[in-house]
Amino acid sequence: MYNEGERLEDGDGGDGDYAVTPQDVFAARARLAGVVHRTPFKSSRTLSERFGASVYLKLENLQRTGSYKIRGAYNKLATLLEPQRARGVIAASAGNHAQGVAWSARTFGVPCIIVMPETAPLAKIQATESYGARVVLHGKGYDDAYEHALRLAEREGYTFVHAFDDPAVIAGQGTVAVEMWEDVKELDLVLVPVGGGGLISGIAVALKFLRPDVRVVGVQAQGAPALALSFRAGRRIVLSDVHTIADGIAVRAPGEITFPLIRALVDDFVVVREADIVRAISFALEREKLLLEGAGAVTLAALLAAADALDVRGKAVGLVLSGGNIDLSRLSTLLARAAQDEGKHRGETSPPAAPERFSQDTPEVHEISP
Repeated sequence: MYNEGERLEDGDGGDGDYAVTPQDVFAARARLAGVVHRTPFKSSRTLSERFGASVYLKLENLQRTGSYKIRGAYNKLATLLEPQRARGVIAASAGNHAQGVAWSARTFGVPCIIVMPETAPLAKIQATESYGARVVLHGKGYDDAYEHALRLAEREGYTFVHAFDDPAVIAGQGTVAVEMWEDVKELDLVLVPVGGGGLISGIAVALKFLRPDVRVVGVQAQGAPALALSFRAGRRIVLSDVHTIADGIAVRAPGEITFPLIRALVDDFVVVREADIVRAISFALEREKLLLEGAGAVTLAALLAAADALDVRGKAVGLVLSGGNIDLSRLSTLLARAAQDEGKHRGETSPPAAPERFSQDTPEVHEISP
């Protein structure tokens, strides 16, 4: 059992100088107790039998607001001083972080503005407004919304709540890992969806402390592989653009706080094709009876497409299914596409693929200046 007062020392999976430590995650866990759902970490008989492994699914699609994002958002607001709360908060998000911040702000009675890209799914816009936030649509993607939110924060005096590059947010997301470890202590491999890196940073901080030998592998969409490319290059790089149905992880560059944590604690990255994500959404609904959005399905996509390369046979494998907020119209289109792609074999896996392939369609990359 872990000791919540214990510091992370050299040799225990990390460096005490990092922005987030295990005790930060444990403190977040205490703040979130009774606030967020302790989501199931359920065994999948279908996937376990198919791949000769013990496969477990962490169902954050069943979390309040439909995704894990509420964990980091609530933890951030819980750490604010009263004068900061009184002035209000602002965030930029493709959707799930927006709902997490809006829900948390309503819980604390805090004024809230959410800036979303104009491409944000209607379901996420409506859900965010239902929690009492004022939604401002701006720009084509997350980065445009982010810059506009920073300008509004300066003008209005609101506290900006970053979607991933904030220690309190990262610590809140890391509580996912604590629950997973409590349920299955002998995990060998954990697959985590990755956009800007907040979720995988928090998970890696906690898991590498609780179980140092566990492999933590990030999963990105082929159309938005900024962190996978940065991880391999050993430096932060920015993509010229991102295009993926996994809009929740469509981020052009890793965070300044998340990247050092990821370089130190994450073992590898897998990049999945759009077709893999579509198939995973269909598989989850048909075989597991789970509704997943694109970002929430990428870990399942990685398992279905690259189980051999991931070396899962005989291992205890955890998949973080990070969210289930998807427009019904988009879901209908994707299910039709999956049926067309797979025909009579719909729901079956294709031959394993190498987990680190980048096609000629990968966005242009540029190094971030120091």
